Amino acid sequence: MIGLLAALFALAALLPIIGLARLLWRAQRAVSAAEAAETRGFTWDEVDAMFGDRVSAPRSARASVLWDIGLVGTGLVAGAVASIASLFLP
Repeated sequence: MIGLLAALFALAALLPIIGLARLLWRAQRAVSAAEAAETRGFTWDEVDAMFGDRVSAPRSARASVLWDIGLVGTGLVAGAVASIASLFLP
């Protein structure tokens, strides 16, 4: 039982960090791409050709953000379950 609680507490610590790190990494990558396009003087058509159409990028970003929220939420639930279960240990 103690091993299970330790695993739940470890998940509660790691999953939110992984989710927030993924979110930060994608945001930094988007900013870098926008700055590169701005400094080189690309036209909007060239930017669209490099980064795909206008529909697939928001859809993939939405799916990634939902995964990140899921990771953070799962970590919070794991922490809550571990905390409540630890109250019932002798």
